[in-house]
Amino acid sequence: MLSNTLRNIGAFNSQISLLRYLATSDKNKELDKLFSNVRIEYRGHDPAVLQSYSTFLLNVCKNLEIENTPIVKHPYIRWIECLLRSKFVHKKYKLHYETRTHVREMSIKNVTGSTASTFLEYIERNIPEGVAMRVDYTEICDFPVIIKESIEKTTNPTI
Repeated sequence: MLSNTLRNIGAFNSQISLLRYLATSDKNKELDKLFSNVRIEYRGHDPAVLQSYSTFLLNVCKNLEIENTPIVKHPYIRWIECLLRSKFVHKKYKLHYETRTHVREMSIKNVTGSTASTFLEYIERNIPEGVAMRVDYTEICDFPVIIKESIEKTTNPTI
């Protein structure tokens, strides 16, 4: 019923055609970046949380049909600190502090810039508390003009 009402209004159809015209404008077309590899490293103190987040990442890659590498578990980083209980005396009464940081890593392969930014925004919004993430990009670029010219000169020598 709502769709019939909207069809009867002539202004709605003209707005759709106007939106199509703006969406297909030739002025703002840019080439999208290409990434051969996007490396995602995430770390936290609770291995169960990291395992849950790892299954989430694999499910996202599977559902969005993004090529990915298996998740790599790195050895945990152990930080130990022995401190005195008091500020400056009673040396034989010490406290022992220890943290373990577990590190996981995966990569996604051969994606465009828009796909990578959408994927990363989605997984960053769903990151659990206490988990840090680091992302490294490997971009595919054209050769600079000077190198292209030198390659053309060596492959096609003019006589």
